[in-house]
Amino acid sequence: MTCIRSVGTARPEHCYSKEEVSAAAERWLEESEQAKALFGRFLRSSHAESRTYALTLAEILGLNGAQGRAELYAERATPLAEQALRNALAGAQVQPEKITNLVFTSCSVPLLPSIDALVVQRAGLSESVHRVPIYQQGCAGGVIGLNLAERLIRPGGAVALVCVELCSLVFHLSDASPAQLVGSAIFADGAAGAIIGPEDRGLVFAGTHSCLIPETRHLLGYDIYDDGTHLRLHHELPQAVAEHTPRVVETFLRGKGLSVRDIAWWLFHPGGVKICDMLEQSLKLRPEQAYWAREILYRNGNLSSATILFVLEEFEKSNVVCNGDYVIMAGIGPGLTIELILFQFRK
Repeated sequence: MTCIRSVGTARPEHCYSKEEVSAAAERWLEESEQAKALFGRFLRSSHAESRTYALTLAEILGLNGAQGRAELYAERATPLAEQALRNALAGAQVQPEKITNLVFTSCSVPLLPSIDALVVQRAGLSESVHRVPIYQQGCAGGVIGLNLAERLIRPGGAVALVCVELCSLVFHLSDASPAQLVGSAIFADGAAGAIIGPEDRGLVFAGTHSCLIPETRHLLGYDIYDDGTHLRLHHELPQAVAEHTPRVVETFLRGKGLSVRDIAWWLFHPGGVKICDMLEQSLKLRPEQAYWAREILYRNGNLSSATILFVLEEFEKSNVVCNGDYVIMAGIGPGLTIELILFQFRK
């Protein structure tokens, strides 16, 4: 058996309210009343009352060129990732040298080598630790990372997952496309870590599933232009998620001898409030069964791959889970891919 032993998170120092983000957008979009009105609508409907950034709003508005973004990412993502890992290690009471594998997810800036090499050194992990950096999985990276970490477990060892995202670095002052407007309304920065161990207590892995949805590659991802990466976010994304997720979930659970009614709690990656609404409606869930995704979106915004671990931490703090309860974690990422993990809680 394999379980999640602990989760640790780290937030950057700059926290801004919805009103402060709106004021910054006044400067960004001052030449287009139409874009300004559209951004205001997206911001109001985002339900993200505050968000954290590793950069000040002035620095975000001043971003220019791939080199500067890469330098900022290495400088500011590294300490966040290190702190998240240290918090997770402390929660699990695991010494750094006991970590046999480090799975690292980030889709913010593709550095080579990845900053996980710096995190290994700064957090005191063994120089022989096996590193698995993942870039292209986007918002699903946290769920995929947990899935992979569970497969890498060896007797007597532990595996660490670290997710760090500086979504602010994907901002482009000259881009006022609908995708950029939506992304700027909901995305933020943060890091999270988890320790996975070979134990039969807490949230125990009971199954995993991955499903790639055909003909949906255009819905979510990055477009690469001469000035860097630009967010791709198609307006049909929420409907596609709502259309395909119930079928994928039901097929997965049927293979485990379960149904949607057998799942007590649902941990969704909060891609946006519309996606949360559609998932709850299509799966016929009560709001309290999936409360934590909305809470994290409200307080932090969408932190891409790191968000699901923030949701998991909030769920564990709520102390609602009972012995034997089944819990599903779900993430949706570029592809489209629907990533699922089934847990059973054991005291």
